[in-house]
Amino acid sequence: MSEATPPSPKPDDSKGPTNEPAKDDDAWIEKVVNVAGNLGFNKTRLRWKLIRWQANRTKAANLRAQQQLHIAYAHKTCRECGAVQDKEEAVCTACGAKLGSRGLQVLGRLGILMPVGISMSTLIAIGILIAYARVWVAAGGGFSSPPVMLLLEFGGRWPPAMADEPWRLVTSVFLHAGLWHLAFNLLAIATIGPRIEELYGRTTTLGLFVVTGVLANLGALQVGRLAVGIGASGGLMGLIGVAVGYGHRAGRGRGHALRDDMLKWSAYTILFGFAVGADNWAHLFGLLAGVAFGFAVRPATWKRRMVIPARILLGAIGIVGSIGAIAIILTRTPSPIEETSDPALGPALELTEVMNGYTTVCTAFYGNDLPGAIAAAKQLAAQDVGLDGYQLDAAAIEAMCDGLQQMRVTCGTTAQMDAQAREQYEALCKLYAPVFRALPVRAPKPTAPPGGAGSGEGKP
Repeated sequence: MSEATPPSPKPDDSKGPTNEPAKDDDAWIEKVVNVAGNLGFNKTRLRWKLIRWQANRTKAANLRAQQQLHIAYAHKTCRECGAVQDKEEAVCTACGAKLGSRGLQVLGRLGILMPVGISMSTLIAIGILIAYARVWVAAGGGFSSPPVMLLLEFGGRWPPAMADEPWRLVTSVFLHAGLWHLAFNLLAIATIGPRIEELYGRTTTLGLFVVTGVLANLGALQVGRLAVGIGASGGLMGLIGVAVGYGHRAGRGRGHALRDDMLKWSAYTILFGFAVGADNWAHLFGLLAGVAFGFAVRPATWKRRMVIPARILLGAIGIVGSIGAIAIILTRTPSPIEETSDPALGPALELTEVMNGYTTVCTAFYGNDLPGAIAAAKQLAAQDVGLDGYQLDAAAIEAMCDGLQQMRVTCGTTAQMDAQAREQYEALCKLYAPVFRALPVRAPKPTAPPGGAGSGEGKP
């Protein structure tokens, strides 16, 4: 009898895992049930709970074993049609899709896709690294994040500057705020980019990255907060959205698996955005733009002869936009570091919000929206200590906006100042230049307003 139940596994056990637990594994359940029954527990209910827990535990162990076998599988699997191919095949014999090397297949089974040689994903990453290196050198090196005002000067998205400098919609996509921000987006590009390249092609991937990044910025400008916006996450979320839309429409197991993987990446990006204070509105708009394209345009349709003009146009937009953005970033000459913030008004980010506040107040005032101007001025007062104790009425707001108009005029006459005063004032004028561009032009009042209302408040 002892030979009929050997302690070692049977030879045919090596064929694969089984979902049925060994009988000896259930012995402990009866022991626990008997002890619990003596303590007053419901033996039948407890037995079923323990059996179900044991079955789930066995199932999870078998799944891990299957995954290990899948990763070490010697042959290749086509990502397009799922057909099993010989490990020496370079192209799928069923559908003609490229299979890639076995090393890339193993990485894909681990959930990681690495861009090949000079793929478009690699070129996008190189462009981002070039832009980061330029800002890093201008910031003086080190591991800390570059100053916000420096990112603004290199092309960050900032609402008051967009009307005169729309190129910021593209340059901001290639700028990053620090090493963590950069590393996360490079990892995302390496994982997501190759999938879109396989589906839609190299130049289309670049075009989608640039266009969805711009659309993400445009959406964030409408509903996002007033702050300097930078990062490739909007374009990356666009590529994620393309895969989500395609996978959902393709259906079947592989399509839904791709969709679910990309939805996980979108969740990671949004959570990372909350962690670092990024603009999740831009993430959302980029994702929606990508989903719309991926769901509406099948890869097979995109490769037809009739849509060649659209492919060429989208690719050209991506090439011209990315090269132009990198060229602008490389040729920008920022102000010295010490001039990019004003210690009297706090850190650079707070200064940016203060200047945005001035723009909001005066734009509303000049648009005859006095309640809106007063409300914005009250928000500004919470940030700008210079407004503490002021009665924020129409006269005070008019005096504030008139002071900005006077400062705008004075910035054009600094040649009349002595060298020291001119240097200090020109730094201040450069700092406030985006505010001046965003404000409607009004002639400053050299005297008090007519009628004596607010006498003494309208001095420049």
